[in-house]
Amino acid sequence: MKKAMSPATLIERNDSLSTFFTIAKEHFLEEAEAWGVTHRLMVTILIMPFGIALMGVLAALMGKDIYKWFTREDGFAESLQVVFYFVAFILCLLVTRWQWKSGDRLVAILYSGLCVGFFFLTGEELNWGQRIIGWETSPSFAAINKQGETNLHNIYGVGAAFKWVQMLVGAYGAILPLAVLRWGVQERFKNLVSSVIPPLALVPYFIFLFVWRLFRNLFEEPEGFYFVIAEYNEVMELTLAAGLLLFMVYQLRRLKKN
Repeated sequence: MKKAMSPATLIERNDSLSTFFTIAKEHFLEEAEAWGVTHRLMVTILIMPFGIALMGVLAALMGKDIYKWFTREDGFAESLQVVFYFVAFILCLLVTRWQWKSGDRLVAILYSGLCVGFFFLTGEELNWGQRIIGWETSPSFAAINKQGETNLHNIYGVGAAFKWVQMLVGAYGAILPLAVLRWGVQERFKNLVSSVIPPLALVPYFIFLFVWRLFRNLFEEPEGFYFVIAEYNEVMELTLAAGLLLFMVYQLRRLKKN
């Protein structure tokens, strides 16, 4: 039989939670100043991923045709991802240049790698121009790509690795900001941490994908719901793309403010 917690333990736990949320609120207000936006806009940023997730649910409830339009290849969600990743790539180039000129070479090098990542994601979503130009996939590549396209993430066996990478990216943006909030960071590392860890307001963008990918990687989807669940991944990827774009906007505004 589970032992009930004592009143003193309950009070202590409630005080800890109250303190945590108080610190989170203060941190949230500080972030609003770093962003240079109003508190109302910060709240909008905070709840936007919930709206994206809800849009996907509503599209599914409106019927298969609407849902396919929303989630299919070159559909609404994927087209927005391409736009978000490309804009994030441009902003990342600007941040990299700014960090290099300011003398923070380590951060600049890290952002150079992030630039490569954004370029890669944009190229993969566009099949490296195949969908725009319309060239034929080579027979050797079509034989190993489950969609017969010119990209890496749909190669047999590679796609599974991408799913775990997605989960790790989601975990990075969901857990580390909360860890910094809980335990803090030494003064000498504050600039580095602010440069590489998403602000608290962007945690929902990453936690959605983390929880979703954890579920998809470890569990089988319920029988009869394969299509709905499999295609909903595009909605979660859109949430991540929006979060990464906003992270770059935050970095650029933070640098300009400093």
